[in-house]
Amino acid sequence: MSEVSIKRIWLKFSVSLAALGLLASIVLACYGFIVRGQAELLLRDVTALRVGESSEADALNFFTKHKKFCSNRACEQDFCVTTFKVTNRWLEALRVEPYAEFYVGYTVENGKVSAIHASLARSMPIYPTFSASAGIVDEYSKYPSYLVGRQGHYAFPTPIGKPYLSVHLDSQATPIQRERAFAFSFRCFVKPGWGCNLPCDYLPLAWQDWKSDLNNTGFPMDYFNNAYPNNARCKP
Repeated sequence: MSEVSIKRIWLKFSVSLAALGLLASIVLACYGFIVRGQAELLLRDVTALRVGESSEADALNFFTKHKKFCSNRACEQDFCVTTFKVTNRWLEALRVEPYAEFYVGYTVENGKVSAIHASLARSMPIYPTFSASAGIVDEYSKYPSYLVGRQGHYAFPTPIGKPYLSVHLDSQATPIQRERAFAFSFRCFVKPGWGCNLPCDYLPLAWQDWKSDLNNTGFPMDYFNNAYPNNARCKP
């Protein structure tokens, strides 16, 4: 075989590899677009429910629409908890991304939606006490007894320094507070590469509200900034 023939074979092989790489990138990008869209639709529809107002029929319509994402449904006579989950399992399986999931759920009690949950978490096993960075939102028509009197209508029961932000609110929170609480960023759901190690990557607006709340109560912000050394990149 001549040297020219060998070069042509290598050229064809290189072009084929490049084409396969490009095709794989396009497929993964399309997959990321699809799962992100699924998560955004779940968020849009679950926040269309209203604690203390939406009926059991409203919740059933949500269940019917998103049944394929249902991860658990446990019902008793006057009480029903239903959860849904979207993951980036193929990105994780191909080691393109760490495992990430968007999880939503609602509780129906005595014919009304009494609680809504939404969380976005991404595996970060470097943390000794919590294996994921995350944004977590729990909304109640009325706070459960163990929370009554311990926090305001829009609260952040999160220990300083944790890689997650937990947000609690009840039906007396303002519409703007509710909108900001549930303003998830899905960039880290399908983001190429690693990173995404701060709570603001998941709940950017609630993060700013938490930071302002701490500052207004006289919390030493130097301690906060030391706990989150890269938080200067956290923009609303």
